[in-house]
Amino acid sequence: MRSVIFSLAVLAATALAAPVKNCEIKYARDVVVEYVDITVTQTVYVTEGAVPTAAPAPVYTTVVYAAPAPVYTPEPSPEPESNYQAPPPVYNAPAPSPSPKPVPVSNPAPEGDDQKCLDAHNNFRAAHGAPALTWNQELADYARSKTDDCVMHHSGGSYGENLAFGYGGVVEAVTAWYEEKNSYSSSNPGFAMSTGHFTQLIWKSTTEIGCYNRQCDGGQYLMCEYQTPGNVVGNNGQYFSENVQM
Repeated sequence: MRSVIFSLAVLAATALAAPVKNCEIKYARDVVVEYVDITVTQTVYVTEGAVPTAAPAPVYTTVVYAAPAPVYTPEPSPEPESNYQAPPPVYNAPAPSPSPKPVPVSNPAPEGDDQKCLDAHNNFRAAHGAPALTWNQELADYARSKTDDCVMHHSGGSYGENLAFGYGGVVEAVTAWYEEKNSYSSSNPGFAMSTGHFTQLIWKSTTEIGCYNRQCDGGQYLMCEYQTPGNVVGNNGQYFSENVQM
């Protein structure tokens, strides 16, 4: 699913009665979405019986030791034949070594302009029943890499994206995006160039954000990336009805 994102930033004179911000549009495409060890042990008990030696016969005063009578030892009974066959040897595979747990990706808490940008978004989203966003440093790093030329343009990536250039700070830029709500009509839900920043900002199913505010010679260049992206068009505006609450 790709995003439809529009940038709002530098005010420029156009054929409209009022100045508008430089924007681009990118339409998103909707995608419908043990082995068993057997041990047998046979134990044969053999009891050796001995015939008690008869007591010697009485003798005269001369002591004579009589030889002991022969002892009969019975032959052991032969073991019965058995059809038992020992089971084939079983190979017990060694237990696999536990896989090391993946090292969690560091996601430091935002600070400075990053924190201000996150707070501004969540304050505006709360007014429209949208859950608070969490900061994603991977998205912020992406925005940083895409603003190094200080030329405002959409990155063409897979995230939702809002741009602003020349504002006095991140809060002012986010507020300008939010003020597009004055042009949005919930009775006619859908995407419009004049409201695309606002609808992405409060899009309910978006959960993460990462922004970068670059100081350029011409002013501050703010890029915000959103995951999952908003401004999904199609299905007769159903996605806007579900995600944009006025």
